Amino acid sequence: MDSEDDMHDANDAESLDDDFYSGETVMDSDDGDAADYEFIDDDSDDSDDLLSRRSQQNYTILNESDIHLRQEDDIMKISSILSVSSVAAAILLRHYNWSVSKVNDEWFADEEKVRRVVGLLEDPRALPNVKESTCGICFEVYSSDSMRSAACGHPFSVTCWQGYISTSINDGPG
Repeated sequence: MDSEDDMHDANDAESLDDDFYSGETVMDSDDGDAADYEFIDDDSDDSDDLLSRRSQQNYTILNESDIHLRQEDDIMKISSILSVSSVAAAILLRHYNWSVSKVNDEWFADEEKVRRVVGLLEDPRALPNVKESTCGICFEVYSSDSMRSAACGHPFSVTCWQGYISTSINDGPG
């Protein structure tokens, strides 16, 4: 210690250390005023704050284009993993509420059961090789070039099938 001031500072530091360990802090200012600081024993912990932060849900708000991109991504995943068409992948995802893992789990557990439940047949049904067929909706006879077959194999006229699809979309599930 080079000077008397340094000694004085060292003595002040020692007294501060003593006061610190006793739980009382007394600091002397240059103008002689003493300020007493008291430690408040606060037994409360931050567990309530931690619990409230944990209970808050983390979520992301998606706009329509973000949802569409995620759906397309999921459809491509299912289509490539299961080697099915993108239409079949979309049907599977809709049935399993867009859960890729659920589709995979169920498919690999029992593919035939999933196909049966969802309505995906192994081979698309071909119309019989005839010149005319009866529509399964209106029961009129049409030429085979104006008939289409649903996945179940039943023949429908293009007009009736379009009307059925339009009505189903416009009226919603019912």
